[in-house]
Amino acid sequence: MQSTKSVIRLTSQCEMAQVNLCRVQHTLPLIMLVCLGFIGIAGSLLAAAPKTTGKSTTKSATTAPEDLPAEIPVVPYLTLAIARDPSVHADLGLKPKQVEAVYAAIADVDETFWQLRDTPVSKCAAQLDSLHARLQQGLKKELNQPQLDRFQQIVLQARGWKALVSPEVVDKLKLSTEQVARLRTALADATKEREATEKEIAGQSVTIQEQARAKLRKADAKRFSEVLTSRQQTDFSSMLGTAFDLGKIVQVGCVAPEIRGVTAWINSEPITLQQLRGKVVIVHFWAFGCINCIRNLPHYQGWQEKFAKSGVTIIGIQTPETDSERKLDNLQRNVVDRKIQYPVIMDGASENWKAWGNNMWPSVYLIDKKGRVRNWWYGELNWEGAKGEEFLRSRIEELLAEKP
Repeated sequence: MQSTKSVIRLTSQCEMAQVNLCRVQHTLPLIMLVCLGFIGIAGSLLAAAPKTTGKSTTKSATTAPEDLPAEIPVVPYLTLAIARDPSVHADLGLKPKQVEAVYAAIADVDETFWQLRDTPVSKCAAQLDSLHARLQQGLKKELNQPQLDRFQQIVLQARGWKALVSPEVVDKLKLSTEQVARLRTALADATKEREATEKEIAGQSVTIQEQARAKLRKADAKRFSEVLTSRQQTDFSSMLGTAFDLGKIVQVGCVAPEIRGVTAWINSEPITLQQLRGKVVIVHFWAFGCINCIRNLPHYQGWQEKFAKSGVTIIGIQTPETDSERKLDNLQRNVVDRKIQYPVIMDGASENWKAWGNNMWPSVYLIDKKGRVRNWWYGELNWEGAKGEEFLRSRIEELLAEKP
């Protein structure tokens, strides 16, 4: 069974502006804050990438039902992303013990957030709210009130224009019913324009993509500012506080779920991701009877040959779907026949599949030297002209260049 599915990648999620300015006083006109990219990473935090194909076990979550709230991704994911970032910790002036406590609060919810990343919000809203409340409670225990206030300002900056129709902002700015309706229409138009642009620039150079997104930000600034009065623009700028350079936020999916419940290891003694800290790790889910998986294998082998001596470890997780794929001797024979040299595990009980919240064969994830998932790709890497192999290869090189 084959189906097409939009790829969700953390790297194309965050088009955080790469500007040189670190801080801009909030007295700068609101429209300039947006054009410079200081507010509004939420609109691209889960942007769709080129279409690919594979065997999926769930419906794609990239198309939001009409009854979903205006903010996608929802605020809990933005809160999580901002809470874990060192540049935010520095801005808040957190002490080492506070940073440690913040990471502990994140660890309490991180894996569950990750597992829900592709679930339609309409099906997990209550669970997300519960996780968000736990995270916020953990932050409140460790941060003083000025730090909490500043943290909320940064979250609001990341939410950008979509926050304008949230109840708390509508109430604070005293927006009229007519204004809210106009803003919702503007948001819908902006979303359509952004989706069309993302499809158009998929696979293009970083420069072209940044130019296109800068143009979108400028159009958004004009579109939304026209709805607000001068006083409302000033009040919204005050709510945002001193501008934070969102481009400094490191793009992280989660701390990679540890390997568990392995039926058998092939080409390796048992290892853990914790043992591989300091290395770049590539984890790919596959099934040897899946044609889409088979088409990706040469790419993984190419990475093995190119990067193994540079400190890259590849682990193939075979989560079986068919009776034939559940037989260990069949998997062992397939690994030999295809000359796979890197470690492969039999995920017979699908424990790793579930821990990663995976729902498609094939899927591939990049883990940095600190054990954090930084990028991922669902389906065939080069399906219908998609340049997934080239994209991930460049990201592997970038991760290798990072300090542990």
